[in-house]
Amino acid sequence: MSKQKLSLDELRAAEYDLRLEVSSLERLVYEMDELTDEDDLLERLVMKQQTLYEVEQDRAAAEKRNRRSGLIVNAKSESASEEVGGTDNGSPGTRGADTTGLVVKVNLRMAQVPTATCHLFDQIEHPLVISQVRAVGSRKRRVRVISFIEGYTARAVDTVELKPNKAQALYQLPTFFPERIRDLNELTRATLNILVEDLDGKVELHATEPVWLLARNSAPLAVKDPTSGQWNDLTRYLGAFVTPNEPSIMRFQRQIARHHPEGRLVGYQGPVASQAKAIFQALKQDADITYVNSVVDFNPEEGSKTQRVRLPRQSLDEGQANCIDGSLLFASLLEGISLNPAIVIVPKHVMVGWETKSKSGEWNYLETTMINTHSFEKALDSGQRKAKVYQGQLEATGNLQWFRQWSLRELRTKYGITPLE
Repeated sequence: MSKQKLSLDELRAAEYDLRLEVSSLERLVYEMDELTDEDDLLERLVMKQQTLYEVEQDRAAAEKRNRRSGLIVNAKSESASEEVGGTDNGSPGTRGADTTGLVVKVNLRMAQVPTATCHLFDQIEHPLVISQVRAVGSRKRRVRVISFIEGYTARAVDTVELKPNKAQALYQLPTFFPERIRDLNELTRATLNILVEDLDGKVELHATEPVWLLARNSAPLAVKDPTSGQWNDLTRYLGAFVTPNEPSIMRFQRQIARHHPEGRLVGYQGPVASQAKAIFQALKQDADITYVNSVVDFNPEEGSKTQRVRLPRQSLDEGQANCIDGSLLFASLLEGISLNPAIVIVPKHVMVGWETKSKSGEWNYLETTMINTHSFEKALDSGQRKAKVYQGQLEATGNLQWFRQWSLRELRTKYGITPLE
């Protein structure tokens, strides 16, 4: 299908139909009670997932060719457009080089904003907007660029001195006010403001653009870059939902210890498998964790791939978890006893892993959706088998969409991803 020359609308329709087929197979694989046919179903699922990925790439390429994708405002001056990336008939414009001596191009880089974790983002890697400003003429210009989401963020401000006939790109990610988003429990429409000022006294641009704010309990798996049509992977920020020091998680460690043969949890100072099994048994018998189906959802305008997520304390309190909830809860308990867990993301599914020995690079994987229905050994076997299949796809294709593994040690030390609570 990827070789056919389909229109953007046809590619979107094909992607939609394939996603339905893939979701149906995913339910069979991830909710299976009997494991005998799992390998055959996994093979069928992987083939469909590969086809879906190819169509997604074709759709993204078609969106990128659409020169209006992600564009908030562009210069009217044709000569200036060569420097800042092109213009487009019918696009909104600034006052232009003839009136202010400045030309501006602004692109939105997040179709939807993950409010739960955007405070952890690097503004160069994951900006909300990129503004490109160019001074036209023979003199230097001093320019201030401001962006903010009305009612929700502080102002991101950059003041620059532009050399004659040179452009500069400014990456901005306004900071959210915690009290304004604390109760943001639904997908919410908001207004992005962009202001570009010549510090000699002229306003070059003041434009607004509607944006979507994701709910605080939406996990940021990926967000679409409207400019390129590609999905930007945000799965490492799931590490923020791993909360080993939250009081109810710490209290639950006592119940875990009761399920350990020696009645104690010592991390890498003792056998790891028995401690992981004690966590499994405590979640099964004491917390009575039940799997509830909640597949990854696509929000309006398909601007993000997210899933509603319970924080680990909520999963314990409610006694239910989807695949992400269960993995985050299990990882929190593992990290709480000084083991190194990993969040493992395969297409439309999440598992938990742990390093079998300290800094060994050897891992075990567990299917947390089986906590209430199967033994620890069967859940471990299922996780190992799924990991092997998807690791094989990663090795064959080099495509990280098949298997992403985020060690919590790496997330905490390399990326600075701290717990939400």
